[in-house]
Amino acid sequence: MSVYKIFPEADTTLYSVYPSQNTGLDEILEVSVKNSTAVSLEDIRRSIIKFSDVDLQTLQSIKGGSNYDVYLRLFLANAENLNTTYNLNFHQVDIQWSMGTGKFSDSPIITNGANWYSTGSYISTTNNWPNASYVTTPGGGSWTGTTISQSFSYNDNKDINVNVTSFFSNWIAGSTNAGILIKHSGSVEKNTSSYKVLNFFSKDTHTIFPPCLEIRWDDSSFNTGSLSVVNNNSTELVVTNNPYTIKSSTDKYKFRIAARDKYPARSFSTSSIYLTNKALPSSSFWAIQDVKTEDMVVDFNVPYTKISCDPTSSYFNVYMSGLEPERYYKILVKYVLDSGESIVVDNDSIFKIVR
Repeated sequence: MSVYKIFPEADTTLYSVYPSQNTGLDEILEVSVKNSTAVSLEDIRRSIIKFSDVDLQTLQSIKGGSNYDVYLRLFLANAENLNTTYNLNFHQVDIQWSMGTGKFSDSPIITNGANWYSTGSYISTTNNWPNASYVTTPGGGSWTGTTISQSFSYNDNKDINVNVTSFFSNWIAGSTNAGILIKHSGSVEKNTSSYKVLNFFSKDTHTIFPPCLEIRWDDSSFNTGSLSVVNNNSTELVVTNNPYTIKSSTDKYKFRIAARDKYPARSFSTSSIYLTNKALPSSSFWAIQDVKTEDMVVDFNVPYTKISCDPTSSYFNVYMSGLEPERYYKILVKYVLDSGESIVVDNDSIFKIVR
């Protein structure tokens, strides 16, 4: 299996309450509704995000076959006043816009990029978003096609992790790539007493959580050759070719795993029975964890993090483009026995991405 990530070329937030302000360089993307009946205030905040045509073509060329999924991922910075369940809507923007160089804290405000009123530098009160969907203040973006939604419940992770394969397919087929708009549902935005706040890290964040578009596909193969397959929970796993430092410019790296019985059965042999390599079961998966934050950079994912095998050993490929440089990462392995028992192995297999 493989996971490959690309990062935005532009993003910004559109504010109905500050309709001419641009916040293209802000570290935060807002998807909020802060309406107030007390002061008759409409305060709707939507975010737009765009990935370059060149990077989209890279995704198109690197994926294997037609069996793939593309996910939009944004990471939560903070939230306020959320219901136990709620939805976010995602739309395919249908007109190009410019990011601008403003920030929310600017005084005087910067108006040289996309804002609630317009796709670029604000000049007049004329709505420059054609076919825009808004409540009171004209503007707020423009989109076409099918709406994609992500639902959240009480115990769910509140990061955005939504399948946007249909958007990607449209862009590759030739429709306008003007990005994705993220907003609350129309019923929430139109409710005069709605107050829901979601803030996500933007492309300009100084954290390790920038937004990304992540393509996932299954490129695994399973050919054990003469290797026997592990079928017990007392197995030692070792990454045999961990280089410990990997340059960020590296395209991908193949990690190989030696699997050996911790307590091998006795046998008459001239070689050590403790060195007999085995294959992990066909239902085995890998994950990458950030050592410092303990966040899962690539989580166990069926079938997209499936471990392969050839007659030498079990192995998996990692594309380095999605890993932040100058950070340490840990490899985790999970395998499932014939009995259905699932074993997760963490033996501190750590490597660092360097510039």
